[in-house]
Amino acid sequence: MADPDDEVGRLAASVRRGSVIAAAGCGKTEQIVRGVAFCDRRRLILTHTHAGVDAVRRRLRLRQIPSDKYEVHTIAGWCLRLAVAFPRRSEIAHGAPGSQDEWNEVYAATARLLESRAVNPVIGASYGGLFVDEYQDCTREQHDVIRLLADQLPTCVFGDPMQAIFDFRDQQPVRWSEDVFPTFPHAAELTTPWRWKNAGNEQLSRWVQGLRCGLERDATVDVSPRAPCVSWAVLPVEPEFRQRAVIAECLRAMNDGETMIVICDGANTNARAALAQKLARKGFSTVEPIGCKDLYEAAGAIEEASGVGRVVAALAFASKCMSGTQKTSLERAVRSQGAVGRCGGARTGSALHYAHEVVRSNCFLAVDSMLAALQSRAGAHLFRREMLFAMRSALQIRGTLQGGSLPDAVWEVQNRIRHAGRRLPQRSVGSTLLVKGLECDRAVVVHAKNMSKKDWYVALTRATKGIRVIAPAMTFTPPR
Repeated sequence: MADPDDEVGRLAASVRRGSVIAAAGCGKTEQIVRGVAFCDRRRLILTHTHAGVDAVRRRLRLRQIPSDKYEVHTIAGWCLRLAVAFPRRSEIAHGAPGSQDEWNEVYAATARLLESRAVNPVIGASYGGLFVDEYQDCTREQHDVIRLLADQLPTCVFGDPMQAIFDFRDQQPVRWSEDVFPTFPHAAELTTPWRWKNAGNEQLSRWVQGLRCGLERDATVDVSPRAPCVSWAVLPVEPEFRQRAVIAECLRAMNDGETMIVICDGANTNARAALAQKLARKGFSTVEPIGCKDLYEAAGAIEEASGVGRVVAALAFASKCMSGTQKTSLERAVRSQGAVGRCGGARTGSALHYAHEVVRSNCFLAVDSMLAALQSRAGAHLFRREMLFAMRSALQIRGTLQGGSLPDAVWEVQNRIRHAGRRLPQRSVGSTLLVKGLECDRAVVVHAKNMSKKDWYVALTRATKGIRVIAPAMTFTPPR
């Protein structure tokens, strides 16, 4: 008998308005891709995270769907691009939004533009329909934009209330009963756990299904009844022993050739970076948020400094991204105008040459060359890879264009990522929110007091081969 999920893609492509509920790992991305294949004209696919954009694009390429049949963007990136393209009609106030309030103004500007119907010919000529992924993560402002697009385009939204983990703060999240279903009637539900069935891991698929049922009934996370591929290790109560225990468990969980994500405290960027630094020799690097505070602060410090001060600011940034920078030796050599012994020169290498060039010229391209020299050193291990590459790209932009500042260039780089998506390294350290939408072979999930039951559900459904939970006990109650 045919699996009922097989026809969801065809249904999604044919409905005028509809919604599909999909538990984690139940083939939502596959059904979106199948829906695109059934469409006669190009479909616009919108989602929330850059990881989600990358996952959809990879699946489309895997299925050999012609690239002229789809466009994939984040909701934020697509709205910004449209509103900026028609600034008078949209009345957009911020072409480079930095705060959530400014992003809300972008959505409001996009809604004004769509309500005016001035861009109807553009929308109609560009797309034959719309799919929206991860709809549970929409705010009311984003929902208004999608609702207006649905007035013109056949639209099907995909989501799962159990995976609504965005921190909306003062914003109002979309409500399924009041907002979604009245606009996009419930058309289908995906229930077959393809992520684990396709990996040949039926035991994990059954465990995940039981986990979901338990979490839907109450807020208790219980990993005591578990599949053989799910393990638990105790997280020490004493803070001074925690990192050592987590590192040891991460090393035990590693398998050569397999992808792995360590999911830990979403509120503590520094703790995630410190863990990645300890694991950097094994190829671990952090997953960085767009709008990374450390990146913008470092860009501001480099922009405002000059001469030796610019070298010092750049070295301070480099030491946050990689080990083995020889920061102290380089600073001493630059401050003493190169009066450093043979041993010091051997340690600093070509980075010292470029550091002197920064002092001489104040050139941003010289700063980039210094960072490249530090990165290429034999003893260097990157643990904040994305942050380093974003800064280097920004320095290249700042060094070749007149006007603007280095933080402006960082924003431009980040906006490119917002549109293009990104690919993560084989081994990553991130938060639940930052790895949402990703799949990996193995996951290590570290207990944090601020992880809700939905955070736990998302975290425990990322891996296909094995999960290691590090928590104070096998059963615990997350905050509501």
